[in-house]
Amino acid sequence: LKPDAMQVAEDNLNPDLPVFSVDILPVIKEAQNQHGLRHGDYQRYHGYCNRRLKRIRRVLKFKMGDKRKVTPKKVTEPVFTDPRYILMLLMTSERAWSLAMYLKQEANSEPRKRHHMVEKMRKAVVLASELNTLCESSEKVDARTKLEAQAYSAYMSGILQFELKNWVAAMDLFRKTQTIYGKLADTMSKEEQTVYKTMVDEIAPNIRYCAYTIGDQSAMDDLMQMHGTGRQDPLLSEKLDFLIAESREKKAASMSEIIWRNRTIRVKNNKVRLFLIGVKEFEKDLSTIDDNDRDARVEVYDRLLTECKDALQVTRDDIRTDPHSKASEKTNKVSDLQFLQSYLTYLRLTKTIQNEAAAGDSTRRGPKPSDFIRLYDGILQNLSEILSLPGVDVDSEMSDAVGSQRTAFQAFRCFYVAQAYVNEKKWTEAMALYDRVMEHSNKAMGALVKQSQDDFVEFKVLNSSKLESLVETIAFNRYRVHASAILDSVAVNKDGESKKVDTTVPLMDRVDHYYEDPTISALQNGKTNPKVPQMTSAYPPSFDPVPCKPLFFDLALNHVTFPSLDKKLGKKENPQKAGITGLISNWWGWGGKK
Repeated sequence: LKPDAMQVAEDNLNPDLPVFSVDILPVIKEAQNQHGLRHGDYQRYHGYCNRRLKRIRRVLKFKMGDKRKVTPKKVTEPVFTDPRYILMLLMTSERAWSLAMYLKQEANSEPRKRHHMVEKMRKAVVLASELNTLCESSEKVDARTKLEAQAYSAYMSGILQFELKNWVAAMDLFRKTQTIYGKLADTMSKEEQTVYKTMVDEIAPNIRYCAYTIGDQSAMDDLMQMHGTGRQDPLLSEKLDFLIAESREKKAASMSEIIWRNRTIRVKNNKVRLFLIGVKEFEKDLSTIDDNDRDARVEVYDRLLTECKDALQVTRDDIRTDPHSKASEKTNKVSDLQFLQSYLTYLRLTKTIQNEAAAGDSTRRGPKPSDFIRLYDGILQNLSEILSLPGVDVDSEMSDAVGSQRTAFQAFRCFYVAQAYVNEKKWTEAMALYDRVMEHSNKAMGALVKQSQDDFVEFKVLNSSKLESLVETIAFNRYRVHASAILDSVAVNKDGESKKVDTTVPLMDRVDHYYEDPTISALQNGKTNPKVPQMTSAYPPSFDPVPCKPLFFDLALNHVTFPSLDKKLGKKENPQKAGITGLISNWWGWGGKK
């Protein structure tokens, strides 16, 4: 568990040191973030301050009366013998301030609570001033703590003057606070100055608002940009929303029509006009937000989609009450109100897709492939709804653009489905889906290249570079899955151990069998003289059976009749041996000499 911020501050304080030092701003900011203010829960933070204050008083034995009667006591110079007295005054002021902010939230429904809020804010200012006076008059406090106490007191006073609408005094106090925190940030390391620079950024909208109310019209553009980044102080949020709504009202008075898909649409409802003006400001707000600041981007998208939902509801009500829109349904023509509804629905769907696509591009660890699959299912559903909108279903150019985006998102969805199969060790299905990803990606990239040549930029969430990165990812994923499939094919026995391999056989003679040899891992563990498997064949080599040399028999010679060579040798035939007797005698060798 992360240690409590105030507990860490108390543990680091040493009463024996001749100089007391307390980092006031880091202490209160960390305590606020850990105890409710990250989500705007001032009541929870008020309870934390109350409990912490009781604990500090008990440790310091600083009793303010008894059970029957409360006797207020102040921290004076003779009493100021421990740096924890600084934390006690700080927590007392923070307790009053948090209660004032909670009453301000409740004052929207109960105006009487605004009076109590101002009184609690006055009390917080008095306590912060006492803290500043104690630090300034004491020689036990270092210079940095004195500056922090001065800035904290000026900030609390600025909040009070802001609520009382004393704009000049509030602006001067906020500027004083901003200057002190800026100087403190310059004297610290990069890790320590983050808190102070963040506080400087939070005070800037308050200063610009005071300047605007005084008469500086150039401050309006700065306020609009700061409102988009979400850096404004909660004190200013309500006033800034009202100021932006007032500015939109002035612009909406001069707005009568819009042009979309080469068609002019008349806009009569003022609420719809305000939303359409907000769409133009949305793009500016989004461009000022850092891509890594996911929470700020989500807040801007949620605000726009909420306004779009209200504008759509107003348009539907107008369609139900407008007779011209009902007559157009019979002639199969899209009326202006129906086309306006299609445009508003188109904005809602496209902004939702852009928001979800940004979430899909996030590199945060933790989401499973199934989470991305559900995300892309929603995107594909929204794209299908765009194609079915009245007036868009007959627009071939828009249909091609949405179709190419749909193919691109299908590629990403197939990729995460393949990743889910990889986790389940279904290698065949994963390889098949990787092929499908390549098919969708190549098809989508071809369509996107064609649209870029036609200068069509109406709707483009995924571009070719993201698809190219996906294709590169598929390339090495295929090799990894292939290798995993081979390793997984090794036989495993019931105990979960690999199939036994005769290690006495030389490695060259068993290369077709995978085996995790424990002797090889001895090298990695730093063991000496590891047993390395025999790489070559055994010596002397073993005998291998070979076929013997064949024998050839000339069987045809006994059936061949050769011609007589007697005439060439000059011999004459003996007539006495003619006939059968001569033939027999020649056969048995009775014919005399040959």
